[in-house]
Amino acid sequence: MTPRHTILTRLYVVLVGLLVLPALVVLQMVRIHLEDGAELRERGERQAQNLIDLPAQRGAILDRRGRALVVNTARYEIAADPTARGFDERAGELYATLGRQTGKGADYYSRRVRDRASRQYVVLVRSLDETSKEELDAADFPGLLIKGSYARRYNYGSLAAHVLGHVNRDLKGLAGLEALFDQNLRGEAGRMAVQMDRRRIQRASVGGTRVEPQNGEDLVLTLDLVRQSILEEELARGVQAAGATWGTAVALDPRTGAILALANVPTYDPNRPGDFTTAARRNHAVVDRLEPGSTFKMVTAIAGVESGRINVTDSLETGAGWKVFHGRTIRDSHAYGTLSFGDAIPKSSNIAMALAAERIGDAEFYNMARLLGFGQPTAIDLPGEVQGSLRRPEAWGSMTLNSMSRGYAVEVTPLQIAVAYAALANGGKVVRPHLVAERRDASTGQTVWTARTDSVRRAFSPRTAEILMPYFEKTVETGGTGPRARVEGLRVAGKTGTARKARNGGYTGAYRASFAGMFPAENPEVVLVIVMDEPRNGSYGGTVAAPVFGAVARRWIGTFPTIAERVSPAGEVPERGAARVPRVRRMPGVIAQNHLRAEGFPVRLAKDAAWAPVDLRDLTPGDTVRLDMPVRLDPVAASDEGEARRMPDLRGRSVRQAVAWLRSMGVEPRVVGTGIVREQSTSPRAALPGTVTLTCRPAGAPDA
Repeated sequence: MTPRHTILTRLYVVLVGLLVLPALVVLQMVRIHLEDGAELRERGERQAQNLIDLPAQRGAILDRRGRALVVNTARYEIAADPTARGFDERAGELYATLGRQTGKGADYYSRRVRDRASRQYVVLVRSLDETSKEELDAADFPGLLIKGSYARRYNYGSLAAHVLGHVNRDLKGLAGLEALFDQNLRGEAGRMAVQMDRRRIQRASVGGTRVEPQNGEDLVLTLDLVRQSILEEELARGVQAAGATWGTAVALDPRTGAILALANVPTYDPNRPGDFTTAARRNHAVVDRLEPGSTFKMVTAIAGVESGRINVTDSLETGAGWKVFHGRTIRDSHAYGTLSFGDAIPKSSNIAMALAAERIGDAEFYNMARLLGFGQPTAIDLPGEVQGSLRRPEAWGSMTLNSMSRGYAVEVTPLQIAVAYAALANGGKVVRPHLVAERRDASTGQTVWTARTDSVRRAFSPRTAEILMPYFEKTVETGGTGPRARVEGLRVAGKTGTARKARNGGYTGAYRASFAGMFPAENPEVVLVIVMDEPRNGSYGGTVAAPVFGAVARRWIGTFPTIAERVSPAGEVPERGAARVPRVRRMPGVIAQNHLRAEGFPVRLAKDAAWAPVDLRDLTPGDTVRLDMPVRLDPVAASDEGEARRMPDLRGRSVRQAVAWLRSMGVEPRVVGTGIVREQSTSPRAALPGTVTLTCRPAGAPDA
């Protein structure tokens, strides 16, 4: 065969191959389609299928009357693919919209896109509200990627912050009840099967797996919103007046252990915890160990009477106001001479208590302190509680009992003091303090758990409490150390405390001042403990802590119908049978209600008017009205709705109240500083903007 024939043959074979190969491919495709098509399609769908989480709603936290303290809000992460078709043409419009919604300006978002790390993806806003998201949806910007999630909203800002705690971005509880009950609140996420195409765009998978999320449980607390607000306001005033570094207060029902209110100053806003210092987030009531000073003399009094080693009528010689014990001189603030053991309580005699402790003895004293709960945690439902320090008698020195009799050589928490005084108030039973009254199924509203209120143990007899109570009442009378805790018409009992602070093995010139009290003394419903750290404008518990107790008690009376009835047959608050009606027109219903209740008025709020602007029914601001006459609040008339949508005057109001008010109107507040609102970026009565900046300063601070 010639070379030419060889070449032609080879070309012929190649051409035949080229013609036959597509036919073979087609035949193979037909075979695969007929024989293996169904299986391969199913395999491909499975490979393209993905499971995504369906987030569960975190449970709400409610006060004892069902008012929502903590809720969930829908939040949206806004991202973009700048390479998407049409993005560049509308980028300027997008940046302007986001800049207006967040207050950061269009240039901020232009820079984020320009400096992005990924070519096709950049996060623009981490958290955007529902209204803003709907605006973006309507604008239909090309390349915009919107991902929804839940965020936590603390409706009243810093109110009860140390109780509620806060969460991180993933809604995991980091502090307070949010942390301790994280598992109950969190619920269980669901999951859903989705199909993902080659562009990584998800779509629902028809007939795919879907497991619905199980929402978290709601917590119902023992706290009352109004009482908590009053306690925080009065504690803040007291800390400022005393020039203290911090203050803490805890109130409980001595019969059940239910915490009625718990406050700390300084405080923080759980909506933005990162903006505050660690010190501001510290819950001093449960995590601080301190030498209590004279409030601990209650242990000496109870141990003496209960053991039978000393009687309240026994005389004790305190001399000229000083006495030497084991080589150390102990002093009283005055020379009391001969005192009965009972009268040593309101006089707060260190010498008399030391003499009484010698009669009581180490074992009896230690056992009573232990029975009252010192040296062990109270088991409150809050994280981080410390147990204090109570050494066993075998570790005591020659002066330990002497020191303990007046509140030194022992470390306690303010909450432990409150629990011990609750035992005196209820006739000798130690109760477990608790904040959560019940847990509810969020879907059905059914209660799934209720707190037990049984006492932990009996520490002493009712007879001992009955014998001692009159002497603790004398503390707030003229001649006692705490007359500034007195409330006219209300029987109050309590004890002052003043303790030097220990540091580096010795005592400094700084003090802690405290007052532990209860009311009404004949059948106490409230035990309240106030502690001030390093007050500069006075150091005694009777001058800096007792006034806070008195102020709170006066304002709380109107929230306890049974106490108000005992104070006066007509049910009027002492010294305030009538008062002027404050101006509440156009306030949101909840804020107006709280404002009126803080003044002592019973309030009836119209149904479904919680966050609607309201007005007084049949009353005018400035009218003098009896405090036993309910004040009624109705939504503003339809003709006033436009007026109600104007910017309110928030100057002079607390940050918490101002923030809640603005959010009820759909305005996002931006807060600079803490305390009282001094300036607002939008003038009163102007049209409502999207964002308002509030400049705040502590109460009493001069304006800049």
